[in-house]
Amino acid sequence: MSSNQRQVFLILLFIAAVYFAAFIPANRTGARDAEMLSIFEVDEYAQYPHVVRMLTPGDSAYQSLRNFTVYLHYYYGYPFYLSSALSVLPLRLWWGAEWTAHSPWIITTLRQMISVLPMLAALMLLTFMQTRFRSWPRSVGLFTLLLAVPGVVVNNLWWHVDSLMVLFIVLTLFFLLRDDFRYGRHFLFAAAACGLAVGTKLLGVFFVLAVPAYLLWGVARRKLTWGRAALMGAAFVGVMAAAVVIANPLLLLPQERAEILSTQRSLFREASQGIFLTSTDTYFQWGQYPEDFRVHYGELAFVLLSLAGLGMGLRKAESRLGSAMILAWAVPMMVVFTVFATRRTHYFLPVMLPIISCLVHLLPEGWRPWQITSARWQWGLRTAALMLVLLQFGMYFNQDTRILNQQLQREETSISLGFTARVEDWIAQERPGEKLRVFRDWRVYLPETELRSVHMDWGLPNWEKVSALNPDLIALEQENITLYADPSAVERAVDPGDMQWVHEFYRMAQEDRLPGYQRVLSDDFGVLFARSAVP
Repeated sequence: MSSNQRQVFLILLFIAAVYFAAFIPANRTGARDAEMLSIFEVDEYAQYPHVVRMLTPGDSAYQSLRNFTVYLHYYYGYPFYLSSALSVLPLRLWWGAEWTAHSPWIITTLRQMISVLPMLAALMLLTFMQTRFRSWPRSVGLFTLLLAVPGVVVNNLWWHVDSLMVLFIVLTLFFLLRDDFRYGRHFLFAAAACGLAVGTKLLGVFFVLAVPAYLLWGVARRKLTWGRAALMGAAFVGVMAAAVVIANPLLLLPQERAEILSTQRSLFREASQGIFLTSTDTYFQWGQYPEDFRVHYGELAFVLLSLAGLGMGLRKAESRLGSAMILAWAVPMMVVFTVFATRRTHYFLPVMLPIISCLVHLLPEGWRPWQITSARWQWGLRTAALMLVLLQFGMYFNQDTRILNQQLQREETSISLGFTARVEDWIAQERPGEKLRVFRDWRVYLPETELRSVHMDWGLPNWEKVSALNPDLIALEQENITLYADPSAVERAVDPGDMQWVHEFYRMAQEDRLPGYQRVLSDDFGVLFARSAVP
């Protein structure tokens, strides 16, 4: 790096440090204890026990090692759980066996280290790829714009795998760009980064177009012969596969490998069909622009401007390779994800952030855009593009402020916690001092106590399951009752046979016909049933 590039890097590093610290207060909310995670982010609630188990010593060195490696939650690869466990290991060592009593610190650390930090690294790398840190106004402007994307801000407020995925994808693009048709060590580094992306959340497979295009481009430019292109393609696949296995050593164990593959097949079916209810509508439909996509990534005009920036990058010799790799990476993923049943916008982060970064190719190169240094029409277009970007940045800022304020106040405004307070008051008045067994829906917050055991089903409940538990109290969400008591839920179900029993259970709850139970409390969020007689 030149001295100017180092100065730009230090400026961005300072911005990143302030940005990182700014998320700590918001990321401390919703984590009073592990059970509270189920209210706001059920994925965090599902993941948390596995990280705790990984850092729980066994009766022997072998059992401790097994706890640390056989993480059981195979929806995501081991890199996610390994990095999560390592990030909170200092807390485990500091607090000892009672460390789980400090869940606000643990969960805040996970959110900051696994979501905020990798995203900062990825966005700084994207900024370097597009600007080379040659100009501080362009570098700071692009970095700040990417940090302000509401989809990024939302993703920074939970502990999930997606920031790591963005980092691995950007690293793959970065190493392909650094290789620059030399097909040397950086090409193999790209293969390793792609392997980490595959081994963490499978998204590396969407380089299925970019890597062959890069090899064929080399042949067209006479940097490669056909034979060496085939050899380098095989080397890429080999290094990528090795990275997948090294990052996921459980793939070497037949029993665990079968479980991992089974889980991934199930996850693919859920993504393509739906989890409980089928979804046949594509995400993007002609004549419609999804509202959640607009909120998280920008107005349609801004997205189209970003695509125009990608096109401009393809025209310029110095940015053609990077822009072409972004396009070749984005096309397969966007085609697949737009027809999947998914409706979660964070899935688009690894595509939209590289595309938005291409805006830099449309913006004035100097930091005084009012000075005409090119043809008037070019200057006019670049200035108009800058105005649109600034307008979108202002909209981003307003949206980010709203998101952060909601996050900071979410415990005070949660209707689920309001329902919890009413249930606790009812128990204190009607069942004081009694030992209670409770069944609850996912997002009902009723933490266990010495007098209360709480049970939840990761599938959907039916009367057979619930009655077998013989709970004293049943706490259900109004949203689930409304959704699954509707007869159309059976028609739209992925498995109509199972859904029929779920439908019957929630319909009985809706009509207050649960055998042996009576409705004792209800509000806009939930309904509480208490056992009135021995079934």
